[in-house]
Formats: sequence, C-alpha cells, structure tokens
Amino acid sequence: MASTVFSLPPDILKQHLQQALLADMDDEIEHAIRAANVAQATAADDNNRPENQYDTLALEAAYLAHGQSERIHQLQQLRIAINRWQVPVFDEDDELGAGALLHLQHPQQGDALLWLTPTGGRQLTLAEETVHVINVKAPLVATFRRCTVGDDCLWQGQSGWVWQGVC
Repeated sequence: MASTVFSLPPDILKQHLQQALLADMDDEIEHAIRAANVAQATAADDNNRPENQYDTLALEAAYLAHGQSERIHQLQQLRIAINRWQVPVFDEDDELGAGALLHLQHPQQGDALLWLTPTGGRQLTLAEETVHVINVKAPLVATFRRCTVGDDCLWQGQSGWVWQGVC
C-alpha cells in the first residue's frame, strides 16, 4: 500500500486511530459543554425574564440547554464505548465490520483512507494523512461489502476509486 500510514503494524495503527478518535470526541464534548453553559446562563439571566407572554428567549435558551445536556450525555456514552472497544485487525478475506481501515486509490485524486467505526462523520489526521471516519451502519459500507481488493468502488460520488487493501 502506498499510504505511509500503513507502514505501522496494523494493531499499532488501530491504537493510534482510536486515540485520535477519542481526542476528537473530547474536543466535541468540551465544545458541547461550553455551548450548554452559555445556553444555561442565557436562560437564567435576570435580563431575559419575559416581559410579556410572547417573550420566549429564556424558555428557548432553557430548551437549548436541555438539548445540549442530552447531546453531552450521548457523546460521553459513545466515548466510553469507543475507549473500551478492542479494535480488530482485518485482512482481505474478512467481512468488513467496525474497525476495518480501507485504502482506496484514484488515478487523479490520490489515496483515501476510510475507517469503519461505531461513529462517523469525522475526519482524523494521522501521519499527515486524512482518515475519513465512517459509521459502520452507513449505506456506503454495504457498497464496500460487495467489493474486494482490486475492484473499482464509488467514493464521494466518483467512480474510479480502486480498493487497494484493508487492515
């Protein structure tokens, strides 16, 4: 595989990816806590007491603070699960699942690294390379399950991506 990320042994590579994912989640949790604190302060501020029945700023801020608190709880639970996750190593004969790291290559676009995890919608940087974090339940994963090494795959709406390997 041409990607320098794959110069690491697969188990060490997965540990680095897991730590990068946890750090990214920590940042997201911290951001959500700050947002919840701002919403809570807005809801409790004496200047935001309703002046009439149509003045709903404090009520809206309270709803926002509650929603942020629920989001924080969900993120914390997911972070605990990711921290406990024993990330498996895959080879070309294994069925794709959570923990698989796919290497795709496009003649014009270069390399793409996709890591299938219990969460998604993130990009991590490892060894100066971008790793796209894809939820293992995403429809895209079903498409990759039908591919094998050497196959042409569709990625980001473009064909021509060739599956180079998995670990």
